[in-house]
Amino acid sequence: MPERYQKEIEDILKQAGDIEPPSSKPVSKPDLLKLIRVYVRNSFEGKPWTLSSGRVILVSILFLLSAVVFGAIVPGLTGILGWIGLVLFILGYALFFIKPPRSTTEKRWRGQGIEYEGDSWWNRFKNKYK
Repeated sequence: MPERYQKEIEDILKQAGDIEPPSSKPVSKPDLLKLIRVYVRNSFEGKPWTLSSGRVILVSILFLLSAVVFGAIVPGLTGILGWIGLVLFILGYALFFIKPPRSTTEKRWRGQGIEYEGDSWWNRFKNKYK
């Protein structure tokens, strides 16, 4: 019985021209290296010298990895690079909550675009304690 309904829905959608019938080829899952590459590319998009949480976390990971690599060569450098990487990671994590990434989707209500002019967290903090 459910197969009949599914076939009817697919026929209706095909007649309306909205979608093609689903293909039988399997959907491949992205591998770990591709996900890392996409994350690195997305973190470097935008203005080159802006401070974003993704960039800070990426730099902190580079510091932590360099601490591991250079730890075998120069033992005194491991602690310094490790602490710098840890502090930058915490800073990048906090920066994500202070300044979340901007959404590129337009907010709409009843077909009209909505212009949201919210105050920054600093203005809300100042107004709260006036």
